[in-house]
Amino acid sequence: MSPLKSTTIGQPFRCVEERADDALVALDAPLVICANDPPWTPFWQSMSTRARAAVTVVDAWNMDLAHLAQRAVALAERDIVGASTVVGFGGGTALDTAKFIAWKLNRPLVQVPTITSVDAGFTDAIGIRDNGRVRYIGNIVPDKVVIDIDLIRSAPKRLNRAGIGDILSCHTGLFDWKLATDTGHGPAWDPALATLGATLLEELEAAADDVAAVTADGVRFLADAYRRIGAACAHAGHSRFEEGSEHFWAYAYEHATGAHPIHGEIIAFAVCALAHLQGNDAERARRIVATSRTRAHPQDLDISEEHFRSCLLGLTAYTRAEELDMTIADLRPITEAQTEAAWKFACTLPRHRDD
Repeated sequence: MSPLKSTTIGQPFRCVEERADDALVALDAPLVICANDPPWTPFWQSMSTRARAAVTVVDAWNMDLAHLAQRAVALAERDIVGASTVVGFGGGTALDTAKFIAWKLNRPLVQVPTITSVDAGFTDAIGIRDNGRVRYIGNIVPDKVVIDIDLIRSAPKRLNRAGIGDILSCHTGLFDWKLATDTGHGPAWDPALATLGATLLEELEAAADDVAAVTADGVRFLADAYRRIGAACAHAGHSRFEEGSEHFWAYAYEHATGAHPIHGEIIAFAVCALAHLQGNDAERARRIVATSRTRAHPQDLDISEEHFRSCLLGLTAYTRAEELDMTIADLRPITEAQTEAAWKFACTLPRHRDD
């Protein structure tokens, strides 16, 4: 990995650029590998015989807390608790499943993200769902995060372009945080965290062409940005600078509809819509989405106007019920006219359906 930028806060996870199969061979067997498929099966078939020895594969697809707990108990009963290492291999569900299993079984963790659509591999909190609601439980730090550039770049381009979401969210997150602190709510404003968020946005705008082309440098930028975000959140004890009304709207939408769109894509959509609601340079967010060729148009994500409106107009009730941080939804009334205008703006996002 390239050296960290000067705007690093806290201690980032240790990342190494190496081939994923080499990294797995170097680990002491047996292994528990929590994987998404694809890309697991083709990767598994291409691995050397030595790398394939003594591996138990957990199919990572269900983030419900009860399901994860059952898997951990089943592994323990089969004496998999003796496994040397738990490995996350895939996207967010695989990485968070691996976090949960390693945390419950008290085993070392290695993360191998195969796409850059979400920052789960670089954060210590474990994202799960409990009765359809997003929750963060426990904390675990991996021994290392393996960045296999070629493996990541072999994924469908949209799954890597979606990586802008958890960086672009600094745009709306910072606005909500400042609004909250100005009215005496939540964690105090931290100029260093605010500078980090602003810097990440500038770097994202500069890297948008590389993200669109999914170049090696584009992948490295996303991974390094995630490292800094994860380290800063762990250091501060909150994620206010990069999580606000855009994430909360997405949580409300997923809870209301049962849909699970690609995380970075729905966040990119929500940033554009909520930035318009905030009166917060929504055109900048739109420009970054367009240049990076990230899918965020509501039609491409199967988001209906009815669901958008109901979740936005009901966002205050949702955030209070879930005891989430204060945002514009809590501190300023959201009108029907604002909701309609935000929807119309989101519908001006470009369509990216080719890859």
